[in-house]
Amino acid sequence: MHVADDPELADWLSPNEARAFCDRLGVRCERADLPTLRALVRAYLGRVPFQNVSMLARYGRVPTMDELLADMRRGRGGPCNVMNPFLATVLSRLGYRVALLSGSMAQPDCHIALSVEVEDRLFWVDVGNGHPYLEPVAFGDEAVRRWAGLAFRLVRREDGAYAVEHRSQAGASWRASYVVRTEPRPFRFFASMIEQHHTRTGYGPFMTGLRIIRFPDGARTAIRDDVLSTGRTTIHKQRLDDREALTRAMAMHFADIDLPLDDALRMLARAGRPMFLASSPSAGGEV
Repeated sequence: MHVADDPELADWLSPNEARAFCDRLGVRCERADLPTLRALVRAYLGRVPFQNVSMLARYGRVPTMDELLADMRRGRGGPCNVMNPFLATVLSRLGYRVALLSGSMAQPDCHIALSVEVEDRLFWVDVGNGHPYLEPVAFGDEAVRRWAGLAFRLVRREDGAYAVEHRSQAGASWRASYVVRTEPRPFRFFASMIEQHHTRTGYGPFMTGLRIIRFPDGARTAIRDDVLSTGRTTIHKQRLDDREALTRAMAMHFADIDLPLDDALRMLARAGRPMFLASSPSAGGEV
């Protein structure tokens, strides 16, 4: 099933809303072609954060589709089950043939990616994994891409699936981030996975720590738990030792996004996983 035929996604956005979203990203979406797709992917990852703050604020509860749409209208972003289906719906409304794909990481079928058919080729797109996948990659193209301190490639396996492989340093071994299959899936296929991500601690990393990541102008800006990492080629990391340091990092790098950070930190503390101890030092430092 493709997004245009998916009862849960087909009418999620109107064509006018899709074009208005393109305008907010600064992308001209007059044609459903490859240059437009490339521009949209890069702009989307540059502006809209992959984040779990909203998940934490709604601790233990799966959000409604209306809540997810409201988040995206405010530019809040979210995890894979928000970022990729929303972009898929935008692309479908613009005239692209788009499908949701299932990816497996530590758990089977625990991730959503996309396939986009354009100019008689099928492309892998993933804007919901917190990594700099800053361009669509044609299935069968195994060339190495390097963005924001990460090398990655899309490699076909013997069973017909594709592995998204990462290498963080030259000379290091390639490792599979996840495995994706090209069979189109309806949004409802992922209902159990989405529920478990929101309600089952340990199913994924999103209920036990903090993730806020985007790639403005292709550079990495990320808060992962108590570490801020920034950079385009060389990635610089700084420890965020207390709440004040986190607040400063948010103000510097994510001030344009209204995220419920207080609620998220409060829920982590209630769950017995506080980000900071009351006696933490405030100096901050390189890591």
